[in-house]
Amino acid sequence: MKVHEYQAKELLARYGVPVPNGRVAASADEAATVAADLGGPVAVKAQIHAGGRGKGGGIKLAGTPAQAEEAASQIIGMQLVTHQTGPEGRIVKKVLVEEQIQTERELYLGIVVDSGSGRPVVMASEAGGVDIEQVAAKSPEKIHKAFVDPAVGFQPYEGRQLAFATNLGGDLLRPAVGLMSGLYKAFVAKDSSLAEINPLVVTSDGRLLALDAKMNFDDNALFRHPEIAELRDVDEEDPLEVQAEELGINN
Repeated sequence: MKVHEYQAKELLARYGVPVPNGRVAASADEAATVAADLGGPVAVKAQIHAGGRGKGGGIKLAGTPAQAEEAASQIIGMQLVTHQTGPEGRIVKKVLVEEQIQTERELYLGIVVDSGSGRPVVMASEAGGVDIEQVAAKSPEKIHKAFVDPAVGFQPYEGRQLAFATNLGGDLLRPAVGLMSGLYKAFVAKDSSLAEINPLVVTSDGRLLALDAKMNFDDNALFRHPEIAELRDVDEEDPLEVQAEELGINN
């Protein structure tokens, strides 16, 4: 099961992962209110279960609440087509309005279960802001990995190794290790199949922030997490698969 960016960020924030200030809005008026509450320039981001939203016109910057309202009016209701939606696209029903962030660097941080070892693998790369699959195909040496022993969990030394490998030393070392630990704790606690921050940014004032976040969950473990199951958005799923599930038809 997938969740929206704003939902993933809310979950990760509970585990100490720093995220930009923001709230979800279902209307242009609501977006203007959120922008006014934030009190500065904002990003208005379409919420669909697909990447490539910016290139498709699903992310707009706004300097005032009025501009945020206008941006949201253009995004909400649009048929957003990205490289992950297919030509039919997805209808946008909500936007995330959050503070604009001035960035110095974009990195990648993600966790999946390694199919070979069955262990969680934490991956970090300085090549953030692009699909990690592209990096793996073209420059696999840019992806640094830590295979975690589930019996002992993610260790600080593993975090330090990944931090140094991605040039997150100095004042960023401790925050980087803490952020990785928080991401791992969320991944394990919620039976996640994917936890990804892309990009993880270093801000102009020297902070680490999850500028975008993605979490997928093991469908077979949702009975243990009703709070996660409640986040499901069937409008983002294949209608035929939803109907088959309702009829009790399994693949």
